[in-house]
Amino acid sequence: MNKTLLAAALVVVGGASLFAGDIIRFRGENSQGMYMEEKGLMKSWPQEGLTPKWTCTGLGEGWSSPIKVGNRLYITGTGAGRPRKESVICLDLNGKEIWRTVTGSAWERSYPGARSTPTYVPGEKEGEGRLVVTTGSGELFCLNAADGKILWQKNIANEYGSKFGMWAMTECPVVKDGVVFVTAGGSKALVVALKVTDGSVVWTAKSNNDTLAYVTPAIVKDQLVVMTGSKVNGINLKDGTVMWEDNYAQTVELRGMGGVNCNAPTVKDNRFFVSAGYDQGGVLYELNEDGKGVKVVWKNKALDPHHDCTVLIDGKLYGSNWTSNNSGNWMCVDWETGKTIYETPWERLGKGCVIYADGLMYIYEEKRGTLALLKPGDKFETVSSFQIKFGNKEHWAHPVICDGILYVRHGDALAAFDIKAK
Repeated sequence: MNKTLLAAALVVVGGASLFAGDIIRFRGENSQGMYMEEKGLMKSWPQEGLTPKWTCTGLGEGWSSPIKVGNRLYITGTGAGRPRKESVICLDLNGKEIWRTVTGSAWERSYPGARSTPTYVPGEKEGEGRLVVTTGSGELFCLNAADGKILWQKNIANEYGSKFGMWAMTECPVVKDGVVFVTAGGSKALVVALKVTDGSVVWTAKSNNDTLAYVTPAIVKDQLVVMTGSKVNGINLKDGTVMWEDNYAQTVELRGMGGVNCNAPTVKDNRFFVSAGYDQGGVLYELNEDGKGVKVVWKNKALDPHHDCTVLIDGKLYGSNWTSNNSGNWMCVDWETGKTIYETPWERLGKGCVIYADGLMYIYEEKRGTLALLKPGDKFETVSSFQIKFGNKEHWAHPVICDGILYVRHGDALAAFDIKAK
């Protein structure tokens, strides 16, 4: 990159150089899993698979993904012992730990481990970049990105009466224009908006009298689309007005494990797809022109990712579905009509998460940890695959691609793979 282009692409924040393509939140921009800045990546992998540039162990239990800001990575983990505590960990681009800050209490019940991916907030001057992150027990922390110092903290669950499901608070904070938005899911508020600078409350959205789900909200036009246990709401970003509400549980006729919503919405313009897993199906909503309501465009009873999200590529929606906790098929659905283009099992493997970069999908199935390249199109066609053999426990963390490096977290380990075309 020449000096002119470098100057245009680089901003100095938080003690590091922030490039336009850096990944500063869960699944990239608006949590869509689309890494559009990435170019010149490998179109196939060696038969024996990829070898990590490095592997960092000792992160602690968790399923959060890393974010990458300039020359640093940030990720969360849960320590051993009782009571468990969560930490934010800062690494350099060789996987060496720079600092580690203990934040709040981890979830102690079903599946203890760090859930939330940090969100980076640039500052106006060098050294002013910040990180915001939630813990499983419902605390919100703001840290100095340069040294990990805790700048302020709020116990969202206690202050707003959060009603937890089985698996705690799992969302990753959404930030816009210096304000962080957190789903309280409580008796006193549905969503809380706070200034990143000092944690002061900007507004609270009226409670919808529902329980917390496990969804990272998405921004649709000028609204925050929030899912709770049985409802979907649109919240005005400026003042917290609840613009509309749909009883998602009734819309998709929830049954069985109803109310376990885990997927960030997939968004295009004024439409957004939401799903609940557990054989509940998915729905494409369209926001009304006046922003005061939504209509159902279509429902697809088969496309119901467990906690793996979907990606939208050239008018087609891709993801895996839930047939049991241990299995699922891979699907392609037409965005305009909701018609299933294919529903295909992946050999003896199962469901998993999906992201996109440079013309190909990267799918990571959770059963055996198989990572593969997949061509978008009207049939399920893997190009290359190999098995992740480092780390421990479930393969639930979503991979991240930044600056030609594929980051994969498995349990207490994070690995970096160079996927630039040679």
